[in-house]
Amino acid sequence: MMAMKIINQARIRKGRIRSFTSYCGALPSPAAANNPLAYKFSWNPAGAILSGRNPATYKSHGITVHVDGNVLYDSAVRFRIPHLPAFALECLPNRNSLTYGDLYGIGLEALTIFRGTLRYEGFAEIMGTLARIGFFNREVLLTLKNEKRPTYVSFLRERLSMQNQNLAENVMGENDIMERIFALKLCKEQGAAAKTAKTIVFLGFHEETEIPVSCQSAFDVLCYRMEERLAYSSTEQDMVLLHNEVEVDFPDGRPAEKHTATLLDFGKSMNGKTTSAMAFTVGIPAAIGALLLLADKVKTRGVLRPIEPEVYVPALDILQAYGLKLLEKVD
Repeated sequence: MMAMKIINQARIRKGRIRSFTSYCGALPSPAAANNPLAYKFSWNPAGAILSGRNPATYKSHGITVHVDGNVLYDSAVRFRIPHLPAFALECLPNRNSLTYGDLYGIGLEALTIFRGTLRYEGFAEIMGTLARIGFFNREVLLTLKNEKRPTYVSFLRERLSMQNQNLAENVMGENDIMERIFALKLCKEQGAAAKTAKTIVFLGFHEETEIPVSCQSAFDVLCYRMEERLAYSSTEQDMVLLHNEVEVDFPDGRPAEKHTATLLDFGKSMNGKTTSAMAFTVGIPAAIGALLLLADKVKTRGVLRPIEPEVYVPALDILQAYGLKLLEKVD
């Protein structure tokens, strides 16, 4: 809705869209980003992890770029929002951005069309290394089908091809894991190996605890551990950050403009009950749509996307009244 508002206002003034970029992330609040990944899950980790393995397509300066899902994490780039300098972020391309060019009617004119997923900086480097170790493999493993259950540390030793190496009492410390990851050339820099090793230890893969019967693949084991160790506590807040940038050219010599619109919302607690920012920012717009229909404010019939002015104009006004502040700026 924010994007369509900017695009339509530019067209009313005879503007031509040169670039459209949109970045969004559902993240822990800075205070809750207290683990090596700086990330937490409010639902099953499988969906979020697999989304980072989807191929992506976007357009940059007139060139169509395709990114294979197997290397998506490696394509992450540093990202900063000028008026929110405290957030150290990175961005991953999000699936097929070109469909939004068609949806917004800018596919033929815009030289850049990009939609990205935001994470705190360093997330993709760790996740990419975990993928290369084999944690994302979904094939059923024979060792996980045995009645005698393997432990997390024996599972880790197998992933790192260390079954035959003698470590005192089968103990694996963070430094052992880091050195092995780097020796196997699973990441380019020792710093990345150290961050990944810290994550592996945080998730408990150095422990002698038996892996549950429900886990049949490496991916199952990773998801199980992440669901245990990367969950929000009852007092922690999540955060939703959405940032759109639209560059507009004008045919009559007027200077080009860069429009930005940013939404930042945090989870809220009231009377002992917490409402996540994700639930609020997804649920409230849907409720507003229902209210507009019940009040007969939407005259067009059929299935509509919220990209029509009769929907997004009142909806954005109501969202602001509910406390979702949109920061808009033109340079």
